[in-house]
Amino acid sequence: MKNKKKFIETIKEMDNVKGLDLDVVTEALKESFRLTFAKKIEDSYKIDKKPVKSVVQANKEKAATKLPDALIRVEINLNKAIINCYRQWLVVNDDDITDDYIEIGLSEAKEKNPNLVTGDYYEEELSLDSLEPKDLSRFKSCFTQKINKAEKDVLLSTFANKIGTIVTGVVEKCDNHSVIVELGKTSATLFSRDLIGDEKFTQGESIKVYVVGIGKDDRKGSLVKISRSCNGYLQKLFENEIHEIYDGTVSIKCVERIPGRRAKVCVYSNDPNVDPSGACIGQNGSRIQNIVSQLGNARDSKEKIDVITWNPNLGLFVAELLRPGKVLGMNIDEERKSIVAVTDEETLNLAIGFKGTNVVLARKITGYQIRVISESQAKEEGIVVKPMEDFEIEAKEEERRRFREKQQEAIKSRENANVLTHEDNAQEEVSQVEVQEEKATPVEEKVASKEEPAVTTSEEKVENCEEKVQEEPVAQVKKVKEEEPVEFKEVKTTTTLESLEKSLEEEKKEKTSTKKSFKKKKKDFKKTEEEESEEKEKKIIQKMDIYTDEELQAFENEDSEEDYEDEEDYSEYDDDEYYEDK
Repeated sequence: MKNKKKFIETIKEMDNVKGLDLDVVTEALKESFRLTFAKKIEDSYKIDKKPVKSVVQANKEKAATKLPDALIRVEINLNKAIINCYRQWLVVNDDDITDDYIEIGLSEAKEKNPNLVTGDYYEEELSLDSLEPKDLSRFKSCFTQKINKAEKDVLLSTFANKIGTIVTGVVEKCDNHSVIVELGKTSATLFSRDLIGDEKFTQGESIKVYVVGIGKDDRKGSLVKISRSCNGYLQKLFENEIHEIYDGTVSIKCVERIPGRRAKVCVYSNDPNVDPSGACIGQNGSRIQNIVSQLGNARDSKEKIDVITWNPNLGLFVAELLRPGKVLGMNIDEERKSIVAVTDEETLNLAIGFKGTNVVLARKITGYQIRVISESQAKEEGIVVKPMEDFEIEAKEEERRRFREKQQEAIKSRENANVLTHEDNAQEEVSQVEVQEEKATPVEEKVASKEEPAVTTSEEKVENCEEKVQEEPVAQVKKVKEEEPVEFKEVKTTTTLESLEKSLEEEKKEKTSTKKSFKKKKKDFKKTEEEESEEKEKKIIQKMDIYTDEELQAFENEDSEEDYEDEEDYSEYDDDEYYEDK
């Protein structure tokens, strides 16, 4: 029971420490036992799978091929801590045996187990006690190889998205030669070449590292390769600290550095209104100071950063790289990839830099062999250089050429857009014509059109419209050509001020006369309207002959014959005094 518990505990520890599944560990165990017993059986039979040298020399084409391994089956039960290994032979007919190392005849197999048939496997159990120290060393090497591969696969899955980024770890152990950093479930090693200058760390301190990749890069078997001295670490710091680089307004063209001494970062702005170097430096150098504070913790090895605006003109770009030295002229040999830069006597040392760092970084960035000399030395050697003013003129001409190319591209894009809009309008016109024709056609014609195919299709109409659209501008051009040129003639005026005043007075009189005539016409128009209305009334009365003359006379006689008798006397109301008293 104790052995069982220890076996299960060791497997679970690998699961927790290495981050591996139990299924992966069991498969590694099975494969290791299989290969160990296969090799042991080969040694017992003294089988040499390699071809004999004489055979190879005699006939290379008929060289012996690699023989198959012995068939081994392994069963592992982690709960019961049981490992069973079996050697197998494939059961075939007696006449079909080709290799008795992995096959057995049916008659011989039935003597051992009568239930076997062709296609089955005859098995014999193998004892673990038969393994010798040599076999155990084979098992160990094979098992560690399988576990390392499985661990590498797990790290690839976990760190796949972290390659090329900065991660934060904890210093697990450090000495004069290396620093071991814990990164979650695994650990990685920073060697002296991966550190910035002479920086030192203490155990338990947090540290930022750049994940270069995954692979076995040293004798200790560190799978995750990390660094602080590579160019990617500095570039990623710029991307994390500067917003304009993160959103793509400013892009980094190249980064080169000598860790712990000096670095040069070449930037370029995609927006002409944004200064790339100013955006990276920040107000009062605040942004660049935050980046420099993360490059080493030793006083003597604080890395300095030069932010340079990238220029497509090689001469101007090299002059920027050699700052603070003042470059007067250059001699560029593109075939040999070499540049001779001439500077002032006073700024020669500044252009070279401390221990040549300035020139070394300029060589790495441009790929040219750069030599910096003074003006007097250039005269002694007879070197003819091109002044910097000529490089500036070339750069301006190049900018103009690019601007013209952009304008031509914009014009072409507009022309293409206009052609597309003309085609779309033609298709819309065709569709409108079809809709109008469908509305105009009666039901009988529609039924007939269904039975008989139409003579003209929509595709032909589209072609006709396109032909019209193409013919119209041609006709307009012909009309413009046929028109005669317009002749302009000079006309001299001979009128005076007196004649102009007389003409104005005559115009005023005409206006007043027209107003009076308009009023008279208005009155006459009103009179005519009244007369017309009277005539209309008479006509209406004439038309309203509802009763005859005899009936009207009878109505009058009836009114005269009636006597109105009233008891009340109304005579008093006739007197004026009645109303005065009141």
